[in-house]
Amino acid sequence: MTPDVAALPARWWSRPTEDERAAWTAAWPRAREAAAALGLAADGVDELRLTLSAADGETLLEEYERLFVGPGRAPVPPYESLWRADGPRREHGRLMGAPAADAVRLYRALGLSLRRDAHELPDHVAVEWEALAYALARDAREQAAALVQAHLALWMPAFCAAVAAAAEQPFYRALALLTAAWTEALAR
Repeated sequence: MTPDVAALPARWWSRPTEDERAAWTAAWPRAREAAAALGLAADGVDELRLTLSAADGETLLEEYERLFVGPGRAPVPPYESLWRADGPRREHGRLMGAPAADAVRLYRALGLSLRRDAHELPDHVAVEWEALAYALARDAREQAAALVQAHLALWMPAFCAAVAAAAEQPFYRALALLTAAWTEALAR
C-alpha cells in the first residue's frame, strides 16, 4: 500500500496555512492514485479538489479554527481520546486518555517520538495519519495494521460524521466524507 493513502489525509487535516494549501494543490494526481490503490473511485478526491479551489485561504483557516481549535469549546475536537467510548467510563471525553498512550507506544515501536515543541497531542487526527504513512513507507505492517484497526477505524467514522454535520465550508464536508471512505477501505 502506498504511503500516500495516509500521508495525504495527514496533510489535509493539518492547519490550512498557505504552504499546506500549496502542497495540497500539488498533490491531486497522487491523491487520485491513492484512491485507486484503495480500490475507490476518484470522485471524493475530485470533490475535495473542487471545494478547495472554491475556498479562499482566510475562510478555510477560520473554519479550521472554528471546528477544531476554538475559541471556547471546539465543535469537533480532533483527538481520538475524546471520541472513543470503548475504554473505562471515567476516561470518556477526556484528553490524553488510553488511546493517546497506546498511540505513543505504537509510535515508539516505529522509532518515532513527538517533538518537545509539538503543538498537537499524540492522538490528533493529522498525527495519527502521519504515523500511518510512516509505517506504510517502512513496510511496518504490524504497526500499520494496529494504527488502522485499533485507532483510526474506531473513531474516524464518528469524527468524520460530526465534521460533515458541523462544517460550514464544503471543503471540510468533502474531507470528512473522503476520510471516512479511505478509513473504511483501509480497515477491510
